[in-house]
Amino acid sequence: MALPVPLDQVFTYSLPETLRHRVQPGARVTAPFGPRKLTGVVVKTHDHKPEHQTRDILTLVDEDPALSEELLRLGAWIADYYCSPIGETLKVMLPLGGELRSKRTVALTERGAEMAQQFLRSTDADDPYVLVLRALQKRPLTEAYLKKKIPGSEKSLKLMVKKGLVRFKTDIAERDPLRARDGRWTVSLGDVSQAPKKLTKGERWLIDSLEDHPGEQDVEALELVRKDAGAVARKLAKKEIVELKILRAVTSFQTSDKQVQLNPAQRTALDAISGAIEKSQFHTFLLHGVTGSGKTEVYLQAITAALAADKSALLLVPEIGLTPAMASQFFLRFGDRVAILHSAFSGWQRSEQWRRIRSGEARVVIGTRSGVFAPVANLGLVIVDEEHESSYKQEEMPRYHGRDVAVKRAADAGAVVVLGSATPSLESRLNAEKQKYSLLAMTRRVEDRPMPEVEIVDMRQEFVETRQNNLFSRSLAEQIDEKIKAGEQTMILLNRRGFSMHVLCRSCGERVECENCSVTLTYHRREERLLCHYCDYATPVPQKCPKCESEHIYFQGSGSEKVEDNLRQQFPTARIARLDRDAVKSREHYESVLNSFREGSYDMLVGTQMIAKGHDIPNVTLVGVVSADVGLGIPDFRAAERTFQLLTQVAGRAGRGTLPGKVILQTMNPEHYAIELAAAQNYDAFYKKEIHFRKMMHYPPFTAMATLLLRSQKLEETMAWSAELARELKDLPDTVRVMGPAAAPMAKLKREYRFQFLLKASSRRALAAAVQRARSFAQKQDWPVTALTADVDPVSLL
Repeated sequence: MALPVPLDQVFTYSLPETLRHRVQPGARVTAPFGPRKLTGVVVKTHDHKPEHQTRDILTLVDEDPALSEELLRLGAWIADYYCSPIGETLKVMLPLGGELRSKRTVALTERGAEMAQQFLRSTDADDPYVLVLRALQKRPLTEAYLKKKIPGSEKSLKLMVKKGLVRFKTDIAERDPLRARDGRWTVSLGDVSQAPKKLTKGERWLIDSLEDHPGEQDVEALELVRKDAGAVARKLAKKEIVELKILRAVTSFQTSDKQVQLNPAQRTALDAISGAIEKSQFHTFLLHGVTGSGKTEVYLQAITAALAADKSALLLVPEIGLTPAMASQFFLRFGDRVAILHSAFSGWQRSEQWRRIRSGEARVVIGTRSGVFAPVANLGLVIVDEEHESSYKQEEMPRYHGRDVAVKRAADAGAVVVLGSATPSLESRLNAEKQKYSLLAMTRRVEDRPMPEVEIVDMRQEFVETRQNNLFSRSLAEQIDEKIKAGEQTMILLNRRGFSMHVLCRSCGERVECENCSVTLTYHRREERLLCHYCDYATPVPQKCPKCESEHIYFQGSGSEKVEDNLRQQFPTARIARLDRDAVKSREHYESVLNSFREGSYDMLVGTQMIAKGHDIPNVTLVGVVSADVGLGIPDFRAAERTFQLLTQVAGRAGRGTLPGKVILQTMNPEHYAIELAAAQNYDAFYKKEIHFRKMMHYPPFTAMATLLLRSQKLEETMAWSAELARELKDLPDTVRVMGPAAAPMAKLKREYRFQFLLKASSRRALAAAVQRARSFAQKQDWPVTALTADVDPVSLL
């Protein structure tokens, strides 16, 4: 059995007689693990008696396996390839955690009961230690109850555990679905004949209301009339007198079978994909289409071809790309056959969508990174939109890449894969060159709309000519003014949050840094505070320098908040909205702002990379990039690639309607090839230059790479571990090159000091062996489980 613990092993348990013929591989069960109870996944059953003593499984959660054999194999591959524990890997593959509840109960030991007697007459009634002992003397209580009722109980309980006065018991059970708080419910009449003769006033009122208004009624609406309507409905539902249903996580749209007429490039791509689907053989296509070339319509018609072949389809999109506008296109075409898996949904909503997929009710699945684990039956087509996006890489254990896992899953299922992008990753493009993938090119926009005109503004020369350090060049300001007068819309990008990037003292040069991380704090003027974007540490803006007490405090650099402020000053009549993580506090707000901009309620949209990708707004005719250099100075070999992709993608937002588009890139490095070639919209030239650099420097995709990160809250401890691991890895084979240890680019993060190794290998097998050796060494040395983090195929070296 695989348990969600950071250990590279499975565990053997015995099955009670009552469960012996009911438990199957892939099912979830609860089992004791030390003093705890955990929910794990059965990976194998057998009749061989183990040499060691075993403990019994406690309960069976799933009569039908939650993970199929195919997904179990996929989980094992992920654990092996990304060097992650199998239990933690299988846990992230299931969105069903919201259906289980874990309850920790605290009880007194014999010694604790004796101690409680001594405190019965204690006069110190405010001492949490005394209050906890008194409360537990009556009966065992949950840890959550004590925390709520007795402030300071957590510290007291820790002390009691050390003294052996209390013990904990963990119980895992299925949540009552009728008590779910993260979904909206409807209620309708069930079998009224089951109703007892004596009903409470609330029960009689609810039954009468449902008889007067037949059909499903919204429970929230009923609670506005009578506060206890929900509680009454749950009580009657358990007796099957009424029926409760959770509202769908997504809204259905009226379907339309209308097919868009494809241009020759779209038709060529679709014919190739449809032909591969008919053959039911694994095949990977790289669909390289410029922005606005109609990739989404190719996706839609390819899914139609898969459904016609009695197969299912899976579409993965970046987290930021799954907007209602995009989802509505799929609902319009496929109706209730669509399911959406998204992190913004609540636990019960994800579970409901997951069950619709597994039952076969939904055969078209749209999801973000974790959607690759959807229990799709008879998978025929997998599409990864914007396949170059770094958000497909999981930054927590297991650190898998959604795109690569999608290709592996399709290979196992004999399905067709389509990787779509206007700026493909170098890895995917090289695979196409090597003919591992088939390249499908769409080089023109739909309806032969022109690509936007791009102008590069050298901000060094701008300063020489104006003698002013303005945020906007004369050219960009003039173009914005023209678009406002013409009733057209503008998007302004600066991929930095906040108002000013850092605060420094002009007398001594001291910068105000985060006390938990090795970064400067960002000034946010709206909240009038300094904020760390990594750990959320915040502090008021200092009036004096904390080092020399000088009053000469200087705010340096610009962020999206400052861009919005300057635009409002320069164009006071313009309607301006901002989209970044500070301005948008919820997904609903994000969608509301986007929809308002699409409907013409705003003249300008300012933001970070949130505005750069996936949005199709026909009236946007101007895109301005305040600083195209952002990101080029990051110590990461992918910096140029990311800059090129971001600039190309944001430029593609202009001129997507009938009006031509204009793009202005402001930069201090106009000669940099990433900026020059993004302005020219010349991916092929950028690819040739960047791939040559990667080959010369032995970087991916020409070498396999992994990082080993050591971290601790004590600097000396981190350095000692680094030295020990360096000695352990000293005699690795020549096929593996070890660089480091060295302080990570982010040397301190969230109070932890970080040192990093970079491993390069000529083969995947050699790299995996080296990483596994490091992890085994850490386990043998009994380091904390969080001390060593391995990341195979990292997308960032920070």
